[in-house]
Amino acid sequence: MIKKFYFIIVFIILFSNIAFAEESADSFVQAEVIEMVQSHTEETNNQIVKLRILEGKYKGQEIYVESLYIEYSEYSFDLHKGSKVLLKLSKNEKGEIEPYIFNISREDDLKILGIIFLAAVVIFGRTRGFLSVTSLGVSGFIIIKFMIPFIQKGYNPIFIAILSSIAIILISFILIAGFTTKSFVAILGTVGGTVIAGLLAQIFTNICSITGFSGEEVNYLINNLGVEIDYKGLYLSGVLIGSIGVVMDVAMTITSVIFELKKQSHNVSFSKLMNSGLQVGKDVMATMVNTLILAYIGGAMPLFLIIINYNMPFNQIMSMEIVSMEIIRSLCGSIGLILTIPLTSFIASMLVNFNKRSRMYGLKKS
Repeated sequence: MIKKFYFIIVFIILFSNIAFAEESADSFVQAEVIEMVQSHTEETNNQIVKLRILEGKYKGQEIYVESLYIEYSEYSFDLHKGSKVLLKLSKNEKGEIEPYIFNISREDDLKILGIIFLAAVVIFGRTRGFLSVTSLGVSGFIIIKFMIPFIQKGYNPIFIAILSSIAIILISFILIAGFTTKSFVAILGTVGGTVIAGLLAQIFTNICSITGFSGEEVNYLINNLGVEIDYKGLYLSGVLIGSIGVVMDVAMTITSVIFELKKQSHNVSFSKLMNSGLQVGKDVMATMVNTLILAYIGGAMPLFLIIINYNMPFNQIMSMEIVSMEIIRSLCGSIGLILTIPLTSFIASMLVNFNKRSRMYGLKKS
């Protein structure tokens, strides 16, 4: 247990420095507004503020910066004394520092929210909660340090996403539940459901001629950063990653129910275990499908507002690539989730009756 705790602490320390490790420390610095020189009004769209730099080699220096207020954009914010901003520092041809307010600094506020989240999970989940957060950190590490870099290098996004998904599933289950027969069954069920979702997404992406080029983020990658990758594959990889969470939940729930039934009644038959898994799966399915689809709908609310305000006909809505992408994403993920239920029920009902065989694979008895 001590070794596991040590590993977790080391991992969290390493993971906390991932996001901007390769960014120059002095390119973006936090600064605080110490004086309002000119405020935003109806006549003027800019603010002039006096800032004190809070970090980096220019820490403590005070400078005057103009902030442009752009209505209906992410720059439609008013600064006031005490506001913290993210300041971009760059040198001009004369070697002079030119400051530019990149955005409001939200880092400290989000850290507080993150601490509240960690505290809630650890207090109520204790060791299991702590391990679940660590599992989430491992998933983020795999996506940021393995999946995204290899996709950027030109490797097949779907292949990389499948490898990343399998790694996330394996590590998450083993970290949370250990390498037991129960976790082995849940792993098989999750991999099966995720692969089904990916295959369906691949088929219907081709049928619907999805290009993957719709969306502001993709346009930014192409026009501003010049990133050239397989964007259709990138979209499919997102479908796989997006399906993992709920599929894992369903697979582990059904597996736990079947193993518990067998534990309480050693003589229960395969058919009864299978039927119990399916019955529990039906109950879980109703809420999980809602959770998955509503999560996608929630992320596409601006798109729904556009559709409603323009009063588009149904066939035009369905022909929009961005709408088709969301439908494929949500329905394929839901189908993968649904088919995880019979798959996991079958595997769990088979293996729970053959625990002796499971030991030949080095699995611990649940």
